[in-house]
Amino acid sequence: MAKSKRTVPDRAEAKLERFRHKMVQRLSSDQQRAKNHGLARNGRVAEALCYMALIRDPARRKRPILPVPNVSCTAAVRQFFRADDGEQAAHLLPGQISIDGAFPWLFLAGPAARQLENLFGYVEPLRADYNKADSAAEANGLTEAFSGACRRVLTGTGEPAADIAAAYEQVWHPGALAAFAAAEAQKRSKPTPPPIERGVGMEYGMILNFEERMAAFEDESIWATYEQLSILGYYKVAMDDVPRQLQPRAIREILALPPA
Repeated sequence: MAKSKRTVPDRAEAKLERFRHKMVQRLSSDQQRAKNHGLARNGRVAEALCYMALIRDPARRKRPILPVPNVSCTAAVRQFFRADDGEQAAHLLPGQISIDGAFPWLFLAGPAARQLENLFGYVEPLRADYNKADSAAEANGLTEAFSGACRRVLTGTGEPAADIAAAYEQVWHPGALAAFAAAEAQKRSKPTPPPIERGVGMEYGMILNFEERMAAFEDESIWATYEQLSILGYYKVAMDDVPRQLQPRAIREILALPPA
């Protein structure tokens, strides 16, 4: 048989299949992927707070810091790899922390300095919608939550592990949730699919506006906004889990790193 151009045998069925594969199947797999990205970010934030406790220790610190240090979070400057196959490298930490204008690893030496620098280079290969969701959250307070938590540890005077946990629970956790919610509100100001209308009585379980929603998803910009909202929602779900890096043993491992 001669090779010919492929054609669509049934356009109505094609629309259903596109909707099923693009929305139902991909979103079901992305749910765990989005949550895992959020969990990984929270774990890396907890690790970063442990290194802030090392930096505040005069016996470990290799350069002075101000009594009330200027802690900022800006665009990333370290990255382990670039993504392939249409994906993007999404950083785990919300941005690059600087202390009084210097990279934080410059305040340490030995394995601690190297591991802290590495911490800012960790990325995951994900679709562009993840970076867009991340950027929206970062623009709505996520970077401030991260820098604020770091500042809380740097200026703390209590037992290091307690200050680390307090910074995570009292600064990072509420700040991140607020940033995700603000990013969602910003995304919802754009066109989105109509909410699901479910049937009752004899139509119980049916989606009454299925065709309307399916038509909306034909618009790539609406689809992208919908996906980014879904991702932000699972980032919020990830905040329910306490990262293992906040366990006392994990904190002690970082605090016990050799000074040089």
